[in-house]
Amino acid sequence: MRKLKPDRGIQGLIPAIVSLLIFFLILIIGGATPAFHVLGVIMIFYALAFGFWSFYKTNNYYYLITVFYMLTCGAFLLLLNFPEDIGSLKSKSNPELKIALLFFYFFAFWMAYVGYRKKLKYRGREVMELAAWDVEVGTETYTERPRPAGIIEHSKYDIIDFGNHLKKNLVCMSFQEENRILLVPIKMGNEFEFLYKPDYNYLSKTWISIDFDGQVSVHISRKDYLDYTDDLAFDHLCESLGQLMITFADFYMRGDKVRIMDRLNSVKMGLFS
Repeated sequence: MRKLKPDRGIQGLIPAIVSLLIFFLILIIGGATPAFHVLGVIMIFYALAFGFWSFYKTNNYYYLITVFYMLTCGAFLLLLNFPEDIGSLKSKSNPELKIALLFFYFFAFWMAYVGYRKKLKYRGREVMELAAWDVEVGTETYTERPRPAGIIEHSKYDIIDFGNHLKKNLVCMSFQEENRILLVPIKMGNEFEFLYKPDYNYLSKTWISIDFDGQVSVHISRKDYLDYTDDLAFDHLCESLGQLMITFADFYMRGDKVRIMDRLNSVKMGLFS
């Protein structure tokens, strides 16, 4: 039984909605060909502003597939003269358009496969759901103060590598400080603040701190706590979230990295949740 409220946000659809609005506006004003060309420019812009920037911020190489998908889609739309070129796609003319279309199909199918495998999905919602599975409704008062949640017996560089692994797989974003790393679970739809806000305040979010001497502590933001359907036992919830990261760290150190994703996939969350 899910502990989190249903996700009804449309933040992830905003770029697509904006693109379609611009496309139909140009379509009405200037016709089909200019509309497709403008949409092509938008796709190339998204490839750099979203796909490549997401890769830069997370080091998730699967984002490069989205870059090439959007670049080839943009190139195809820029080369397209509608409706003249529709017939030429079936003939031997206009080879550049056919090559662009071929690459577009290739990267579109590859991206669909990667998306189905949830390689481009921020897993913060699964993390918070897993943390709450065994936590019952309680009367403890919510507090902003971090709570101790256990100990990890690993070296500083192992802890840093573990944080980088979680970031690359979009499980948690990792922020390194002088004496610790902070792991911040980010839910789908909330990634835009992390990606584009220059003064992103990760300390105000839910985080799991792992000191380089092994001490683990947890801070849960009020927003994330209120995202649960019921008022869960707060101390138990913090401890559970910390123990979940300790378990993930043990999986990582043993070389069982796949078990981390297995646990997250067991929640069976939707692709866009």
